[in-house]
Amino acid sequence: MKKTQIIGIGAAIIIGFAYVGTKMYASSIAEEKIDIAIANLVNYVDVDYRNVSVDLLGFDVHVSDIVVSAINSKDKINIDEIVVFDVDKESDIPFFLHIALNGIQIPIDQIEAVKKLGYNDYMLLNADIEYDYNKNEKEIVLNRIQVGADGVGDIEISLRLSNIDLNPENLLAFLFTYPQIMLHNATIMYRDDSFIERLMKLQAENQDRDVTQVKDDIITIIEHTIEDEEDEFTKNVLTEIRKFINAPEEFSISIEPIKPLPLGRIMRTKNPKDLIKILNIRIQS
Repeated sequence: MKKTQIIGIGAAIIIGFAYVGTKMYASSIAEEKIDIAIANLVNYVDVDYRNVSVDLLGFDVHVSDIVVSAINSKDKINIDEIVVFDVDKESDIPFFLHIALNGIQIPIDQIEAVKKLGYNDYMLLNADIEYDYNKNEKEIVLNRIQVGADGVGDIEISLRLSNIDLNPENLLAFLFTYPQIMLHNATIMYRDDSFIERLMKLQAENQDRDVTQVKDDIITIIEHTIEDEEDEFTKNVLTEIRKFINAPEEFSISIEPIKPLPLGRIMRTKNPKDLIKILNIRIQS
């Protein structure tokens, strides 16, 4: 074996040990911080976990096999993994955060209406939350809060709000001033993963009919309603719903007011048509 090969192998071994050692050290630091965070929750919930690891490429923290239960409660929630991609460690209330919860086990064995749709005793939910808060502008951007499950679908919400003071010393005042929060925009997106198909299949079984017949009947009813409807916005909504029923993939509601609106103004608007107008609501399938 040549000297250069020996040196190369030796360097690879050293790098390997350095990587493992650094990862173990990073994991121990992460575990220490997680234990401190859990200690702050002892008055509210019990939290247990099996392992903590750190991805050295992105420094993402992975916490696996988590069990959460309320104090004095026998009910437990099991979570396969929590991944912390990014978090503000300096502020009492994190000014930025990106975290994912994978495999949240929700028992549905006692919910017959859900089991009839073909789901098992447990439904595994996944969630992803990402936001940024600008303390100088007092503006928060919710890039994403997404909740979903395989075989069901997922809902994703994003929005931008301003005139929000997240200073812990001012949180009490926040409870009384929330009508002054300004809404800039918002989007609600639903992505289907066989949930609509399961609903139509169940309805077809209850009526002893074919799924295609059930779908055609729903679309026909919607089309007749569109013909009789005079309000243009309602006609557009029904048209998009018809598209979604025909090919259930995505359905979104977007809010884009011409200028930011205070929540108080929105809450005081009782007429649905006026609310649609000031929020500049758009629906698309």
